[in-house]
Amino acid sequence: MSNPTQLSRGIQSSSTPWKSVGIWMSVAIMVYIIFNSVRATLSPTDFAQSFGIPSTGESNIAFVYVYAIRSFFLGVFGFALLLSRSYKTLTLYALVAVLMPIGDALLVAVKGGAVEVIARHILTAVFLLLTSFFLYRWTRSAAAQSLTEK
Repeated sequence: MSNPTQLSRGIQSSSTPWKSVGIWMSVAIMVYIIFNSVRATLSPTDFAQSFGIPSTGESNIAFVYVYAIRSFFLGVFGFALLLSRSYKTLTLYALVAVLMPIGDALLVAVKGGAVEVIARHILTAVFLLLTSFFLYRWTRSAAAQSLTEK
């Protein structure tokens, strides 16, 4: 077996993860998450507005910094899962992460936010759901391939 890729728990496959749509989607969402954390840190008032919950001033932006810290951690953690080749865990990470944009959409809706902002949060949840689906499909395929290679 040449150039094996570890999936997790000892499963090996010569299938490259970079051929998986799910891997590329997970990279895209992690870059998006880290980008948002930097944007929130650099311009918290503007970010709060784009998030759908306008800030009433500089003294009321602590939640934006909490969001930025949380997002930065989640983006870096996702990359850590990818770099450590923990693809099954990355799949679960993407699936569980669906809860965050759904919660964000509900929060914005309750606060009377714009429909297009609510839709953006819901589309993020759909993107994460599709990411987890494609990752799951690839890990199952790669695991089955590794069994036939043995």
